[in-house]
Amino acid sequence: MNNAQPAKNLQRYGITDPVSTNGPAEGDREATEEFVKLLKSHSLFETDEGKRKRERVLEALNRALQQFVRRTSKRALGIEGADASKISAKLLTFGSYRLGIVAPDSDIDCLCLCPQSVTREAFFGDFYASLKLIPAITKLHAVPDAYTPVIKLIYDGVDIDLLFANLPAPSVPEELDILDDSILRNMNEATARSVNGCRVAALILSLVPNKDNFRTTLRYVKLWANRRGLYTTVMGYMGGVAWAILTARVCQLYPNYLPNQLIQRFFKVYAQWNWKYPVMLCKIKEVPNVPGYMSFKVWDPRTNHTDRQHLMPVITPAFPSMNSTHNITLTTKRILTDEFKRADEMLKSHRNTKDMRKVWNQVLEKEDMFASHKHFLVIEAMATTEHIHGKWEGWIGSRMRYLIKKLEVVPDILVRPWPEFFKYKHDEWDYASCVFFGFKCKSAEATQPATRGETTTKTFDMRMSIKGFKEIINTWTEMDTYKDQIAVNIKYLKNSQLPYFVSPRHKRTAEEMA
Repeated sequence: MNNAQPAKNLQRYGITDPVSTNGPAEGDREATEEFVKLLKSHSLFETDEGKRKRERVLEALNRALQQFVRRTSKRALGIEGADASKISAKLLTFGSYRLGIVAPDSDIDCLCLCPQSVTREAFFGDFYASLKLIPAITKLHAVPDAYTPVIKLIYDGVDIDLLFANLPAPSVPEELDILDDSILRNMNEATARSVNGCRVAALILSLVPNKDNFRTTLRYVKLWANRRGLYTTVMGYMGGVAWAILTARVCQLYPNYLPNQLIQRFFKVYAQWNWKYPVMLCKIKEVPNVPGYMSFKVWDPRTNHTDRQHLMPVITPAFPSMNSTHNITLTTKRILTDEFKRADEMLKSHRNTKDMRKVWNQVLEKEDMFASHKHFLVIEAMATTEHIHGKWEGWIGSRMRYLIKKLEVVPDILVRPWPEFFKYKHDEWDYASCVFFGFKCKSAEATQPATRGETTTKTFDMRMSIKGFKEIINTWTEMDTYKDQIAVNIKYLKNSQLPYFVSPRHKRTAEEMA
């Protein structure tokens, strides 16, 4: 770790002055060493061989991309030989790989930045077809109509997400500066979103005082969010970009702190944060009054009604700035806030203990929603093939936040969505998965939900919420194509009826037998 700088040499990071310019106190370096050992015990660091394998995979994908771009450019431009060989693309990484926090089970997010002769249709058509021919690639799946269109695949055991963007240029220069806003000129919104994945990751790293301290702290934050069931945007929680920005902001506020100190401040800051104010790493750039940029929209609650409705805004630093947490609902805001407070209280109450590693592990204790809730709503996605099931599950998952919002109007319940699809063996369908919502009553009288017309003394009547959600699911653009090959089912279960793969009773029995 870098030594703390004298306060007089400190520069200002972010949009405010630091809260503290103090450096580590006695014992903090030893505590951070223990902190890193804890992270390693959770297998959060890729091995040297794993790193080399990822590099080989990226090199192979880059070769495939360059070959595709040259083939496509030959056809589109009618050129041959040396002229065609001069045309190139760039394979850029973003996400955890770009941030330098890759773990053994991490995927690699990539941007295929192509010249203007390569269209989105060619990328999702011809390039997708060429990837099918590579023996090392499995589970190839294109999602061209997603909010951010993507090709998903596994290359020699490494999960890869490929995004597409093309520049208004005959070739992508090797020395391209991805942070130069001019590369966005005349781009459409979908392309700009894809490019901004790389730009955001690069800017985050440039805006933190100490990259190593940031990375170490972020590894813990992401592990905590995963174990507490808070890591995914589609369920209304926060994704990787938001967690990185939240961590980076705390690093800006305490520029000389070490990770063991930063993690305490992280939970303290967000347990107390006034969410009327966004979390930002730098000032938002206004849209310039210049042709080619004026179609972009930046996050601005002063002029945009939708932006004013955002509940926990975490703003990306790259132009055009947007809210990385726009999917958060009243339900998930409540859960996130409660979780920040839980961790803060645990760390605060054990601040002077000699065994902080034990406390850090307690904070990381996995949330067992299936033991802490008595009532569950189960959403099942079934299909005839693995390929169709992947598309169907992806569509249902992308609409899940609407179900959460619809359940928020049901009186007397508190919902907790668990952000994971569980695959299981279905009696009638070849491929099936399900997701669970746990819920509790706010008052003691409400004991039994009504989903199919049942009546009790008092009920949770979710029928209209479920009906409305099914109507949304049925708007899928490929519904007619696959209507006889897919199904969705929504049902209520008591905790005693939970399937074996999530049942707390089953888990306890398995542990006793081990």
